[in-house]
Amino acid sequence: MLLKKLIKKSKNKFYRTVSSVYDKPLASPTEKEKELIRELKTAFSNLPSLCMTNCSQSEKEWNNNLYRLRELVLNDDPRQFLRWDVILRTMFAAHAGYVFPELKYLRTRLDWNSRWSKAIVESRSGHPIPHWQYPSSSGNLIHHAYHVAQFEEKTKTRVDGMNFIIEFGGGYGSMCRLFYNLGFRGKYIIFDLPEFSALQEFFLKSIGITVCSTDSFNNSKEGAYCVSDLEKLKAIQSNHEEMSNSMFIATWSISEAPIYLRNSILSLISSFKAFLIGYQDQFGEVSNIDFFKNYAVAHSDIKWWDWKIEHLHSENRYMMGQKKNK
Repeated sequence: MLLKKLIKKSKNKFYRTVSSVYDKPLASPTEKEKELIRELKTAFSNLPSLCMTNCSQSEKEWNNNLYRLRELVLNDDPRQFLRWDVILRTMFAAHAGYVFPELKYLRTRLDWNSRWSKAIVESRSGHPIPHWQYPSSSGNLIHHAYHVAQFEEKTKTRVDGMNFIIEFGGGYGSMCRLFYNLGFRGKYIIFDLPEFSALQEFFLKSIGITVCSTDSFNNSKEGAYCVSDLEKLKAIQSNHEEMSNSMFIATWSISEAPIYLRNSILSLISSFKAFLIGYQDQFGEVSNIDFFKNYAVAHSDIKWWDWKIEHLHSENRYMMGQKKNK
């Protein structure tokens, strides 16, 4: 065990050393960045206090993460949020071992040069850590690209043909960014906790993606909408009846949600065309394998693919789907 820890520590030091060669310090903030920082800090200042009592253990852990995120947003430079401990711990795969086979797979694709190599070029927003094997990208963006490439391979459907997306639990907005990098030009909703909705708006605006208000989203043909209120999500979704090219995304998010919230979300997207879901076999006392198997059986109008992700160390699976042709 001690030897394994020493090897892992040595590897991580090597990765950081190689990565640092390509790393660049932040420049002075531009006026646009200053304005976005003010917006973000104001949004966080207006959030209600976190409830830290009468919570389950998992809720306490997440509330601690949210408390730490609030602390950093208000007291640190958000332009480097991708280097914050809470982000690295919960949603940014800097040098994770599973990224290597994922990058290797992407580079074997026939459309690597024409499509994927361009789509995974990182932005400077958030000051991401360059991946040591592919410094123009980050481990997180490569990881997300692998998810999407797996979806396209299974379903034979490109995501740039979609026009309406709902992502449950969107991290800081990286998957949304990737879709736009791949040519998506539709409407993209991210449903998440209020803290992450604010962070998503900050990130997406900083890289030039249009982030809409409720009214402008309803009246536009393109743009992102970050929402944390379930009733607002229902209202927005009900205003969009054309779902022939709609897609639902949830990578290790809905599989960690309470059953009542899962059912509320899944009832909204029953008419969707395509699904990209990543999940762990078990979450607490809930068998996610049984949960998603039952969902697939109940929605037989969708062709489903469900398989174990072999290169991940713990028990994780994909479930992807596409509506059958009538």
